[in-house]
Amino acid sequence: MLMYLRRGLSVIALSVIFAQASKLSAQGTNRECSDSLQRFGEVYDKVEKLVNQDLQKLQKSPAEFDNGLYQEHVKGYEQVVDAGRQHLSSCSNWDSAAEETYVLEGIANGLSGLWQPEDAIPIYKRCLAIDQNSASCWYGLAEANNKLCRFDDAKDAYSKVIAIGGFTENNATDVEAAKLGISNLDTHQKQELMRDVYKCAAESNPAGTGNKRFGSGFFVTKDGYVLTNNHVVEGCKTIATSDGKTLTLVDRRQAVDLALLKANGNTEATAVFRSGPAPMAGDTVYAFGFPLPDILSDSGNVSMGILSATAGINDDVRMIQISAPVQPGNSGGPLLDSGGHVIGVVVAKLDALATARQTGDIPQNVNFAVHWAEVKTFLDEEGISYLRAPSSQKSEPRQVTEQARRYTVKIVCAE
Repeated sequence: MLMYLRRGLSVIALSVIFAQASKLSAQGTNRECSDSLQRFGEVYDKVEKLVNQDLQKLQKSPAEFDNGLYQEHVKGYEQVVDAGRQHLSSCSNWDSAAEETYVLEGIANGLSGLWQPEDAIPIYKRCLAIDQNSASCWYGLAEANNKLCRFDDAKDAYSKVIAIGGFTENNATDVEAAKLGISNLDTHQKQELMRDVYKCAAESNPAGTGNKRFGSGFFVTKDGYVLTNNHVVEGCKTIATSDGKTLTLVDRRQAVDLALLKANGNTEATAVFRSGPAPMAGDTVYAFGFPLPDILSDSGNVSMGILSATAGINDDVRMIQISAPVQPGNSGGPLLDSGGHVIGVVVAKLDALATARQTGDIPQNVNFAVHWAEVKTFLDEEGISYLRAPSSQKSEPRQVTEQARRYTVKIVCAE
């Protein structure tokens, strides 16, 4: 039970939020929203103090913990989530950035405490979209990923906490906890122990079995640099193209799901990235890649749709939403505009079954790609000199397809 408990919110931090709420009220903002924020803070603070007290008891005498106490925690977290959601549904327009991140953190912590990490993760990401330096939201994101046994993502988030530093009392607490979190994941044996603690399924493709998985990637320079998703190459013992060319992992960014690879030798064709005005919702897009290997064409597949939104789930600014159909194997392939220029990297499709269970409806053509700004930032930080050109005119779909086929490759990961 120690694993799901975490440090409480300090009285000082809570008083700052209340002071901000009072200031807003004094300036003539909505009084009901100010009261709503204060009620949420009282509920959140009460639950966090309760959990902290019980954590201290458990550390002294684990036998004192009982199921009745745990159910009290569950009830408290449910109250936090309900109070936070009610506040945001009516008052998000009145909140300052600090107040909104505070409420989002509380909701996400409540969901994580209720052992719903999948639901908590997008809330933490929404918090971080507002404040990238929120150590508490980075720490919560790390813990949620830990509960799902996504250890690379957890370590990346823990590292963010440490990089932010302990310049406040709360941050210092998070930094120490993050250091401990990383040390608990620094070997395969420790990760296996964590899998047992969190009751995760065993790794479906343990090292040494020779199992393979597939994805897509594309050349961004003529001297052999290839861009793909991090999840395509994560955990691979060897990486190669489908025609047997070895690919070496150069660097990766788990937070935006990108990875840079290097092939030996040169390539004739490379992708060209869009420059000039940014794409807009409603623009035509094409996704090219190698979906459903061993079922669909080995020469690659193209799908056409529109740019549905310039942000992802819960307004995640690192992603864009597209209607172009994608399947397993499309991950890491280029997303192209109507002129055939790269504007993103295909990353995922919405889990239709999970969404249907939650909403009662099956979503259609709700897919995502890494935002063009994140892609260019990653390549720029790696010192990659990629080609750019303005999309001044549209190309025929078959022209876009033929160009993409020349520089896109199927990636084979041997685990």
